[in-house]
Amino acid sequence: MTILILSCGTRNKLVRIFKKTLQGCPEGGRVIAADASPWAPALYEADAYYLVPLISDPGYPARILEICRKEGVNALLPLLEDELDLMAENRKLFEENGIAVLVSEAKTVALCRDKYRFFQHMEACGIPVLPTCISLEVFEEAKRDGKMGFPVFVKPVDGCGSVGISRVENGAMLKALWESSPVPLLIQQFARGEEIGADIYIDLISHRPVAVFAKKKIRMRAGETEKAISFRDEALFELICRTAGVLALRGPVDMDLFRIGGTYFVSEINPRFGGGYPHAWHCGVDFPALIVNNLRGSENPERIGNYEEGLCMMKYSDETVRRL
Repeated sequence: MTILILSCGTRNKLVRIFKKTLQGCPEGGRVIAADASPWAPALYEADAYYLVPLISDPGYPARILEICRKEGVNALLPLLEDELDLMAENRKLFEENGIAVLVSEAKTVALCRDKYRFFQHMEACGIPVLPTCISLEVFEEAKRDGKMGFPVFVKPVDGCGSVGISRVENGAMLKALWESSPVPLLIQQFARGEEIGADIYIDLISHRPVAVFAKKKIRMRAGETEKAISFRDEALFELICRTAGVLALRGPVDMDLFRIGGTYFVSEINPRFGGGYPHAWHCGVDFPALIVNNLRGSENPERIGNYEEGLCMMKYSDETVRRL
């Protein structure tokens, strides 16, 4: 069993987790890593690694397929947002060569990337979401009607990693940001509540959520959860499963929510491994094992919320030193 992790970057812990799971398989297993930069430390945690072109290079899919054939890769795992689109669009190329692509359907990836379309879809499906506007005029109308008000969050429509997000306190600041932004923006009501993260695994065979791990976020850094504590709530699990049911998701999924006055609201979904997934793994929620089971052709049993509450994850920096 061989897994190729793409755009591995600084996801050293994820590489280690996959290696540990695969090494425990009766037939053994290997983790291959790829990145466009030799300065990606996770490369050097893998059993083998490759430097590859940027994903914008037209020859990128062909190069990845070449590596897969050489290494006998069973499945591809993309981690970067832009690469999710690319691998989803090229799924047929790899599946024709017997290589599973661990990413959601292309239309789902595109929907999750476009935060305003995502908001519209969730609202139309009856999923509770934070009030969101795509123009200053619509925001002013919502404000007059008492549906929205300052402070608000302003963010790029297709942003990721908390890049370009600003908390805005007044109309003058909002107008200045709107007029100076080089990319399309949206306006979302600032959530005065508790931030929640969920790691979800959608079975590749049944297409249903079979594992859900929830955590209360204590501190964030550069868009990733740095400190969090595990908890369980059946109402939250019900909402997560209902939300997953209105999207063509598959494999690992990262979901952000808010709890305001006892009610949960879905904020956004990243159809990939979240940066805080190691917390779930330490609590016994082993996504790589679920992936391996699916790749062997077996459907995973549902074990939602099967983990210990009250375990705190505290991430810290580490370093890799090696001669290049």
